[in-house]
Amino acid sequence: MFQRLLPALTVLLYALGYPLGALTLGHVTPFLLILLRFLISAVLMWTVVAVRRTPLPRGRLLAWTVVGGLLVQGVQFLGLYWGMAHGVGPGVAALVIAMNPVTTAVLARLVLGRRENSWGLVALALGMVGVVAACLPRLLADPSVGPGLITVLIALGGLSGGSLLQERKLRAVDPFVFTAIGVTVSVLPAAALALAVPQHLTDPVPAVALLLLLVLASAAGMVCYAACVRSRGARGASILFALIPAVSVIAAWGLQGAPLDLTTAVGLTCGALACAAQSRSTRPTPGTPGRSGRSGRGGSGRAATVPGRVR
Repeated sequence: MFQRLLPALTVLLYALGYPLGALTLGHVTPFLLILLRFLISAVLMWTVVAVRRTPLPRGRLLAWTVVGGLLVQGVQFLGLYWGMAHGVGPGVAALVIAMNPVTTAVLARLVLGRRENSWGLVALALGMVGVVAACLPRLLADPSVGPGLITVLIALGGLSGGSLLQERKLRAVDPFVFTAIGVTVSVLPAAALALAVPQHLTDPVPAVALLLLLVLASAAGMVCYAACVRSRGARGASILFALIPAVSVIAAWGLQGAPLDLTTAVGLTCGALACAAQSRSTRPTPGTPGRSGRSGRGGSGRAATVPGRVR
């Protein structure tokens, strides 16, 4: 039952992060926010790991977990917040990050030699229509694209690349452990950025309340997404981003009173159809058998045994 609810829960929790983050940024400067977010998330995640007595990776597997966690957590969120602090509007940032399905498909083709079949291409096309429809009103209201855009693109690469690395080499690593290690190793670069520029915190009570809500939603969302990558592969999990922007608009309507429009309905519809098309998609044919037929040295060796889904 939980596996069936996991994609919907991932979309909901991940989408809540956008309006909660926007509300929290009204009280906290970006890099102080991301530092506090990583610190509190690390405490929360390691507590869960300790209570569950989850085994930790060792040796080479631990090294790959550190790299993957740093990409998914540190590179994604530090790049995103740096860009937003340097002129990239939230609408543009949301649109770039929501291109995760396309980026993941391209990286999978280049790195793993995987080709998309017809249903996979339909899912990508519907997903991109849904993303653009959901983000279009925000883009028109805030068309600014400053010099920080390149760091938002780096953030997108971190999310997609880290997810592919998790699929390829880290299937044996529990999602809670993967997230705990990721936020922990991301604390140092976040602290360096926070110390590099002046920081401030206004209205401590609402700021702390919003920060705690943001941490809980984002930490749970990233654990769920890591679990989706573990069970469905990076490519299969990435299509959830076709729904996240539209659900985020609805969440912003509930939390901030942001207006809803027809484009949100279009985004939801196309995102849902993209997920349906993804479920029909079989595993793509590798372009080079020698590259994609390996079981993933340095990982758990389970990649070759997973039945025919797009990874």
